[in-house]
Amino acid sequence: MATNASISELQREKETFQDLLPNVIETLVKETRFRNMPEVANWTKEVLEYNLQGGKKTRGLTTTLAYETLESPENITEESLKVSRVVGWCVEMLHAYFLVLDDIMDSSTKRRGVPCWYHLPNIGLGAINDSILIHSAIHEILKLYCGNMPQYRHIVDLFNEALLYTSMGQHLDFTMAHRNKNDYSLFTLERYSSIVKYKTAYYTYKLPVCLGLLLANKLDKETHRKAEEICLEIGHLFQMQDDFIDNFGIEKVTGKVGTDIQEGKCSWLAVQALQRCNPNQKKVFVVCYGSPEPAHIDRIRRLYEELDLRSIYHEEERKLYNSVVEHVRKLPKETSMSPDLFLKLLDMIYDRKN
Repeated sequence: MATNASISELQREKETFQDLLPNVIETLVKETRFRNMPEVANWTKEVLEYNLQGGKKTRGLTTTLAYETLESPENITEESLKVSRVVGWCVEMLHAYFLVLDDIMDSSTKRRGVPCWYHLPNIGLGAINDSILIHSAIHEILKLYCGNMPQYRHIVDLFNEALLYTSMGQHLDFTMAHRNKNDYSLFTLERYSSIVKYKTAYYTYKLPVCLGLLLANKLDKETHRKAEEICLEIGHLFQMQDDFIDNFGIEKVTGKVGTDIQEGKCSWLAVQALQRCNPNQKKVFVVCYGSPEPAHIDRIRRLYEELDLRSIYHEEERKLYNSVVEHVRKLPKETSMSPDLFLKLLDMIYDRKN
C-alpha cells in the first residue's frame, strides 16, 4: 500500500505537472503550425482547457514517473523532466480525445463533475472536429519537443499504436452495447478481457510506461515486451475498478453519473452477474439490463447486491493486485526496468474510489 511519504510526493508531482499545462498550451498556440490560424488556435486553447480540467491525471503522471524511475540518475535534469511532463500532457490529450468522442457515443451528460463538452450550448456535434484538433495538438507538441530526439519515430509509433488499439477496443465495447438486446452469449470473461486490453490497458499503462522507457533511451524489444505484459495486467485491474465505481461509486466523489447499466455495457459486474444468476434472476437481468427506465436500473443494482458482487469484487481486486506484485517481483535482476515503478503504479490505484 502507498505510504504517506509516497502520497505526498505524488501530490507534489501532480501540482508540478498541472502547473506546466498553461505553458504547454501557450507554446502550442504560438510556436506550432496552429499559429497560422489564430482564431482556430484560440479555439483549440479553449477546447484543451475545458477537456483537460479535473481527473486524476494518472496517465500523464505515469509517463513522468516511468521516466524518472527508469532513467539513470546522472541523466535526469530539469529539462529532461520537463520534456517527460510535456509528453505526459500529450498522453492526457489523447485521453481527452477519446473521452470527447466516447461521451458522444454513450450519450453521457457529465464528465468529472461538469457537462460533457458536446453537451455544452453551441457545441453539439462540432465536438467531433474539436476532438480532431486535440489529436492534431498532440503531434504538433511532440514534434516541437521531441522532433530532434533519435527515438522520436518510436515515440510517434507508440501514440499511433495506442490510437489503433483503443479504437479497436472502443469498437468491441460499442458493438457489445448495440447487439441484439436479449443476446448475452458474448458476455464472457474472455470477451471482457479483450475489450479491457484494447480499450483501456494499452493507452492507460503500456503507452506511458513505454514512453518513459523511450525517453530514458531504453529501446530493447524484450524490455518493452515485459513492460507491456505487466502494464496489461495493471490495466485490467484499473478497468475492473472503473466498472465497479460506475455502479457503486458516489457521484460527489467520482464526478460522474454511472451509465453502464442503461447502456447495456459488457462490464465486469454484468459478466459476473450472468455467471451467478439463477434462472429467475437471469430473466430479471435480460428484461432490465440495457434499459433507460429508472426502475429497471434500480432493479439491476439490487440484483448486484443480492449476488453480493461488492464482496466478490473486493476479493478479486486483492487477488489481481497480489498476482501483479508476484509477477513484478519475478522480473530478472538484469532487466533495465525497476520493479519499484510497477509497485508505485499499483499503489496509485489500489482501493481507489474515483
